[in-house]
Amino acid sequence: MGIWNDELDHTWLEELVYQSSVLGKKSNSGYKKEAWVAVLKKLNEAHKTALKMSQLKSRHDMMKGMYAAVSKIVNSSGMGWEAETCRVQCRTTTWEQFLQGKPKSFGAWRTKRFPQFTLCERLFQGTLATGQYALESSAPLAQAPSESSGSEDNESENNLAGNIDFDMAEEEENAHESRQETRRSSASTDSRPPKRQRSSLASKLSGDFSAVSALASKEFELLAESLRPSLPHGAQVEESPHEKAINVLQRDFGDKMDIEDMVIAAEVMENATRASMFLCMQGELREAWLARQVEIQRRAATNQLI
Repeated sequence: MGIWNDELDHTWLEELVYQSSVLGKKSNSGYKKEAWVAVLKKLNEAHKTALKMSQLKSRHDMMKGMYAAVSKIVNSSGMGWEAETCRVQCRTTTWEQFLQGKPKSFGAWRTKRFPQFTLCERLFQGTLATGQYALESSAPLAQAPSESSGSEDNESENNLAGNIDFDMAEEEENAHESRQETRRSSASTDSRPPKRQRSSLASKLSGDFSAVSALASKEFELLAESLRPSLPHGAQVEESPHEKAINVLQRDFGDKMDIEDMVIAAEVMENATRASMFLCMQGELREAWLARQVEIQRRAATNQLI
């Protein structure tokens, strides 16, 4: 079984939103130390767990990466968000059309739920270049206590304000780059600064998923570290089956499986017997066995929530 589930994620996300947005416990690097401490305490007390700070921060980084990917999809032309089912929705296109030329991992969100989207939006909005998105649902969205319930007019005004802020920021950036270019070419006063080159959509998507992949690798490293036995200073130990299996998993399956399946697969390797079996298998047998183990873990997690 995996460590995390929807209930745990909701608890720590809600508390971190409260610490950062209501109490203002933010810092240049993210959140103040006392905010992290309060969130971890709330999480462990509410669910009778003994999670470590490194596990919480790793989950935070992974959740931010997943939110970045979903936001990118939701903001794409013809796509939207269905709040009632917590899924990405095709509004004026089809999944087949949308996925043409897109990263393979986008396809996972065709059926995958993301119940944490609303809380992530409140926590990470403004830290990612995701833009505005359209919400469609047959049920109203739950509002945070600190936000007004507002009318549709207010929502339109908020969207407009967000677009204006974005345009102003872009104009300021253009002006700054123009001033720098003018200083570099002061010897030729007649030359005009070149237009700012905009990053292509493909390069932005590539950057987003490189960041998500890095976050997944970080979580695997933390998992491997937690499985490594404590040794006296200077002592050395041979890699355990867990560590070998996780290293092989990242090397051979990192570009084949989406992030959530990679996390589940890493948790499968916590079992020494399964890790050894995984290492002994090769080729299609290994792939089929791993896919089956991931599906078993996913079903077990779903049954527990039910």
